[in-house]
Amino acid sequence: MIPIPTRARDGRLETHQIGQGTPVPRPELRALTGLRGVAATTVALAHFRPLLPYDAHLFFLWQNAAVDLFFCLSGFTLSYVYSRENFQFSNYLMARVARIYPLYVVTLIIAGAFYIWPLVIDPVTYPTRTAFSDFVLQAMMLNCWPVVGSCVHWNPPAWSISVEWFCYVLLFPLLLLQNAPRSTPIKLLCLIVLSAVSFRLFMDYYDERLTNPELYVAKSQWSYWLNLLRGVFGFTAGWIVFASFEKRDGLYAVCTRFSTPLWLGFVAILVLWYCGRIHSQALVFLFPFVVLAATEPASATSRLLGSRPLHFLGVISYSIYMTHIIVFALFILAFKSRPDTWPISIYVLLLGTTFLISTGTYFAIEMPARNAIRGLQHMRLARVIQ
Repeated sequence: MIPIPTRARDGRLETHQIGQGTPVPRPELRALTGLRGVAATTVALAHFRPLLPYDAHLFFLWQNAAVDLFFCLSGFTLSYVYSRENFQFSNYLMARVARIYPLYVVTLIIAGAFYIWPLVIDPVTYPTRTAFSDFVLQAMMLNCWPVVGSCVHWNPPAWSISVEWFCYVLLFPLLLLQNAPRSTPIKLLCLIVLSAVSFRLFMDYYDERLTNPELYVAKSQWSYWLNLLRGVFGFTAGWIVFASFEKRDGLYAVCTRFSTPLWLGFVAILVLWYCGRIHSQALVFLFPFVVLAATEPASATSRLLGSRPLHFLGVISYSIYMTHIIVFALFILAFKSRPDTWPISIYVLLLGTTFLISTGTYFAIEMPARNAIRGLQHMRLARVIQ
């Protein structure tokens, strides 16, 4: 029998056994889905930068750290769904392709057709040959891999998908072969070290121009490695957090018991960031513990994150993440004005349009593509067994 992790219509994780009619359900951790939705919405709002009184938009400008939260969530979620006993690389890889690639390539083509090719291609700043090379590497999800790619992405958030692809293909299979640290103090030390190194590298080598479609050379070669290393560290932290969740050890007990103080610490960092006392990237130190705390469904914060509105945001979070910049760019082209001159009504329209398009792409692209590839997978495995 070959187990295949899938997601049911009601959101539950299921493990189907080929040759058996009854699936073995694994409960969805709804708060983690909602947490992903909050992170994706924060990234969108940070890029929109709505005009708010008292510079309140600064509270959304932790979008760089939000991507580190995605990496941690991915490491935890894959560890939750797969184990050494039920892991088959070809099935796993097909499921990952079904999950991310259809919408990824659609948004890549749309960004190229509506923005990059007509407006950005330039013989001096971004030649056609360079753009074509970037397109090919982006289509293969390799352009954020150091040495291989240039780090340029036409749909800016897509750089993290290239990093996730690295973690899917190379890192996670290796982690499955390893035993996570058993000792709670060692787990805690590993999480602190991973977060500290990620934070330090970001503060020293982050270069926001690197992913822009232009000819550009970063001051340090470490800048080309930074995003990949962030992904590896965050993903590994999620794997360690899952080991704590699985054993229900002391770290799990502390995080779930003190989830409210953890979230208050989260808010405190944002307030200090607003006051100019600390950088918002310091949130990476809290993410592993916030993820672990959210696995306890009885806490007030988990109930909030698992509520229907936030859970639905989590369900469509990948669509929000991948489409919002394109919607934003089309709004700029349509209104032919700078966003900082827009009235609040246009921002409201922008938010509503992003939500509707994200919902539409989820049901029109994400779900059909996943179901189609999953159907092919079932047919192929059934033939193998016969």
